[in-house]
Amino acid sequence: MVTLNPWEGVQTAVTRQTSEGQPEAGFVPAQRLTVGQVVDGYTLGAAFAGRREKTEGSLEIGKLADLIIVSQNIFDIEPHNIGSTRVVTTIVGGRIVYQAATK
Repeated sequence: MVTLNPWEGVQTAVTRQTSEGQPEAGFVPAQRLTVGQVVDGYTLGAAFAGRREKTEGSLEIGKLADLIIVSQNIFDIEPHNIGSTRVVTTIVGGRIVYQAATK
């Protein structure tokens, strides 16, 4: 069973382990990806699969500026903590369409 939570998916691709840290050495450790490779797959790779790479998938002049702001920098944290990332803000078409409640 696989979760639809993208942050858990990123964590699993980077660590090649379950959220419980199993197996200790990881499933086929040679297949671990970097955080950058996984983010590229979720963004530009997904746009390419949908034949939208010319208008979506990366931050470039002329492309749609749909983006999210997240609770932590997944490039700088311990990989086993990536799954706890939360979306703070979602911007679509230049407008905020989601803003997480503040504590």
